[in-house]
Amino acid sequence: MSSQVDTTELSRGQQTLHEAVKSHRIYKPVRGVHPRVELPDEEFEEWLDGNREVEYVIINFSDAEEVIERDGDLSQVLESWHIPVILGTEHDEYVNRRTFQDVLDLLDVAQPAIYVPDVVYSYNWMDEEIQEYAIEAYTGHVRDLQKGIIEQEFNVRLIPTNKGWKYEHFAEYQGLFDEFDYEELAFYAVQYTGGDAGNAINVLRSHVRNSIAALDMEDVFLIGRLGEDDLLDFAPRVCGATGLRQWTDDCSTEDGLSQSLWPEFQEGREAKLSVNDGQEQRPINEFGDRKEDN
Repeated sequence: MSSQVDTTELSRGQQTLHEAVKSHRIYKPVRGVHPRVELPDEEFEEWLDGNREVEYVIINFSDAEEVIERDGDLSQVLESWHIPVILGTEHDEYVNRRTFQDVLDLLDVAQPAIYVPDVVYSYNWMDEEIQEYAIEAYTGHVRDLQKGIIEQEFNVRLIPTNKGWKYEHFAEYQGLFDEFDYEELAFYAVQYTGGDAGNAINVLRSHVRNSIAALDMEDVFLIGRLGEDDLLDFAPRVCGATGLRQWTDDCSTEDGLSQSLWPEFQEGREAKLSVNDGQEQRPINEFGDRKEDN
């Protein structure tokens, strides 16, 4: 989208200001409702072009790789005020072939950015010993990545994601959170589906409560949940959410995705999310005693 930027001194100054502001904003919690997009894709790119109603843009790691391979960076698809939130969680085949250096190389180009790391799969049918290994491998990866970011002075903020569902699983994150002062968890919720959708959302809410009970973090960012009723009844620390299907369905027209329909969708979903603010946060020790294992 750099083609839209004038070559005047004023415009260059504004670009510099945007970058400075964005560099500061990546260290703020991701709150509110934000779009997940698929790239490279002409329809999504046209929707993002000049779209001032959008702040954070959630992009899969492999999609960001494709855009960078095509364009050299992300500036052709994102405006200077857009903050890329790059999501490492994808199909296992993509995650398994991704190297540590691949991640550093992409973040070097994408910065300033937010990155949700992923490195190993985790499923609720796994043996408990394997599950513990997955959590250990994940927290070790995030720790090494954070050290690499610090050493190379990247302007990148990491938000760890969930590799478990029990209170005890999230308690394994405590050392990592303490070491780097993390105060936010990106809770990947795409897998909470099935024949009994109502039960799936209740299980998701229970697992989110487990994470809050164990880590006492300030913010939870939901990934893959933007259903109108799905955002209700979460713990009040669930302050942000993203998804793909719901917003694209609501913002689609005969001419493609509509920029003008997004603000209404965003406002409506944020109203649902804000209902949770009125709920009293249940005592941490209450969660700890119950240790919901759903």
